[in-house]
Amino acid sequence: MKILITVHHNFHNKGCEALIYTTIELLRNVFPGAHFTAVSLDPTYDNEHFNNGSVHSSVHCNFIKYGFQINEFTMRNRLWFFLNYYTGVNTDRILRTSPVLYEAVKSCDLMVVSGGDILADYGEAGIKHAFFPVAVAIALKKPVYVFAQSFSRYQSNELLNFARSYLNRVSLITVRERHSFAYLKEIGIKSSFHLTSDPAFLLRPCSNERLQEILQKERLVDIQKPLIGISVSKTATKWSETDHQKFLGIIADVCDRLIDKYNVHIVFISHVTDTHPENDDKLVADAVRIMMRNLKSATVIKNEYTCSELKALIGACDLFIGARTHATIASTSQGVPTIALAYSTKAFGIMEDIVPGSKGICDVRTLSRDDLLEKAVYFLDNGTEVSHMIRKNYESVRERALLNGQLALNIKFNRGDA
Repeated sequence: MKILITVHHNFHNKGCEALIYTTIELLRNVFPGAHFTAVSLDPTYDNEHFNNGSVHSSVHCNFIKYGFQINEFTMRNRLWFFLNYYTGVNTDRILRTSPVLYEAVKSCDLMVVSGGDILADYGEAGIKHAFFPVAVAIALKKPVYVFAQSFSRYQSNELLNFARSYLNRVSLITVRERHSFAYLKEIGIKSSFHLTSDPAFLLRPCSNERLQEILQKERLVDIQKPLIGISVSKTATKWSETDHQKFLGIIADVCDRLIDKYNVHIVFISHVTDTHPENDDKLVADAVRIMMRNLKSATVIKNEYTCSELKALIGACDLFIGARTHATIASTSQGVPTIALAYSTKAFGIMEDIVPGSKGICDVRTLSRDDLLEKAVYFLDNGTEVSHMIRKNYESVRERALLNGQLALNIKFNRGDA
């Protein structure tokens, strides 16, 4: 059986890396012996890191190049979709797309749409690019599994109708939080869809021995203070349309006040280290640290680590404040008191499942120093109680994450040997 995973970014984004590892592990459990291919913006980097066995995986995955395209839904391509889907006429020469992508879709037995919230409304160009492989697969009568997604509200009827037309033709949809589940009901999706949770909740941290090596390398091993992990990003302010400098100033001020009050050490843990400076969390972390008074009580992690290694590092923290959703998944799945700096459906929905109420969420759009500081102080003063609550809620979240694999058995395949 051949499984193709689409809309993956690359392993410079540790959330994407965590999704690939856990998605493959879940699907391999229900389809033993399956062969995996995944699209990537940086297949050389991903092939090197995935296939070295460093993150609990003995299965091979072949990463292929497929980058952002424009004009994928041209009149010519739409004609190809129509002829293939409705008549079954072989019209391959009409389609204009990446030959590598097309051959991967044509030869697969199942397409899995990864990426977390890649089908959500981040603009028309992004939506149509994400749906293009789905459209090709549907035209070729391939089963499509939209895997553990979050859906924000589509901002125009045109985009809503576009997305719905393809979502209604896929074989299976799972959504990772209740807001998205309710939204699919609201817009009348006809395909089978189920409430699960993000598969990255199942990611295992690296060994304690490896964690100690990392703490030694980052000069954290001898710090006899509580650790507060921080994940910041420019993405949070971009998509919430808020003032980035104000955001940085609030984070810096809160860090200083927590250091003054609790004698803690701040550890900035970057979950995305893209080669593009607009998407490199290390640069944002540096900018926050420079604004702090207590520079010596803050460390910016600069070395490159796997998602599993970063999860272990996050698990060593006494409190985690995160603007990256998968960084907060790494923390809550280990019982670490966590405050999400939320800006999208995914962050609100995922956090509400594991930290009920508003204690674990600060809306980036209305972020204030006093609100963030108050919640951080509460979690530090009540850490044991909060951790116990998170661990208790995690059990049901974990069971729902496992459903992503089990539900795949309901997919009807066109090939008898799949």
